[in-house]
Amino acid sequence: MKKAKAIGIGIGIFVLIIAIVVGLVYYSYTQISVELNNASLHSIDWASFSWSTILSLGLNVLTGNWLSAAFDLIDGVNVNLGFSLHNGGLLPVYIPNLTYDLKVNDVYVGKGHSNVDATINPGQSKQIYSLQNFQKNSLSPAIYSIINNGGKMEIKVSGTAHFSLFGINIPVPFESTKQISVYNEIKKKLNEEIEQNKQREAKALQQSIQKAANSLIDKITGTNTPDLNLNLQGTVVYDSTYKIGPGQYRYFPLTLPDVCTIQGGFQANAGLGDNIMAYLVDEDDFSSFQNGNQFRSYYSSGKIEHDTFEVTLNPGQYYLILSNTYSIFSTKNVQLQVSGFCN
Repeated sequence: MKKAKAIGIGIGIFVLIIAIVVGLVYYSYTQISVELNNASLHSIDWASFSWSTILSLGLNVLTGNWLSAAFDLIDGVNVNLGFSLHNGGLLPVYIPNLTYDLKVNDVYVGKGHSNVDATINPGQSKQIYSLQNFQKNSLSPAIYSIINNGGKMEIKVSGTAHFSLFGINIPVPFESTKQISVYNEIKKKLNEEIEQNKQREAKALQQSIQKAANSLIDKITGTNTPDLNLNLQGTVVYDSTYKIGPGQYRYFPLTLPDVCTIQGGFQANAGLGDNIMAYLVDEDDFSSFQNGNQFRSYYSSGKIEHDTFEVTLNPGQYYLILSNTYSIFSTKNVQLQVSGFCN
């Protein structure tokens, strides 16, 4: 009889303990709260700006709301969300994460997720911050309402906080709303870009005018030679710009100890006729050229503005000639590059 009574008391105590634990769990569950207590604009992702896009924006402004036109240049909006998690119960709880739906001005724009990975003790509160990116494609359904509200975004989060108590997953629903405005940030950015592009365009215009003026002067005086940048093999033996007066020529010796390949090119520039004549000759034919006699050449360009050449020659003495002997008035500025490599 006493034994049965003891068992009954034991069962009663066990049931009482279970009831107390369940009560504590339930009480702790009811005392857990999640709230969106802060929302602020972090940044705006902009498309690339140019003077043409700004002019296009200006034309759109003339026909309607400038804010509507500005949204064409926005790729996304980044918002800082601050969540307050409070444990008013009697037991510590572990929170792995938050998941929630997002609405902007009552228009669904997607889902959000915040990793928490924290234990909150009884009576403790914890702030969790999450950077939420609203991409243009997800934000598009809400853009009309944002424009009509003067750039205001009412952000509503409704979701679930996943608490863990004694290894049991406890979902706690929450819902909060906060409001931010993108009006001032958009206006500030547009003003900055307009000012910067005005300065860039003014500078570019000034440079273009100066470049055109310099080009005209160089064309008249024959002092400008376009840059020649050849990809030559072997050892570079000549790389410079040479002035060759009317009726004159210049020659460049090439001494080859073995069978060698000569590569090169030239670019002529002058106020009156951008052309020159180039020859590659051996020692005997160089003498014939100097004496005004007929000569043979391994390379002859004809009267031309620019050209490249590649010739393989046996050992010996050779000369590259740039001739302006046919010209009566025009001085030529010729950029020449020559290299060689031997077997």
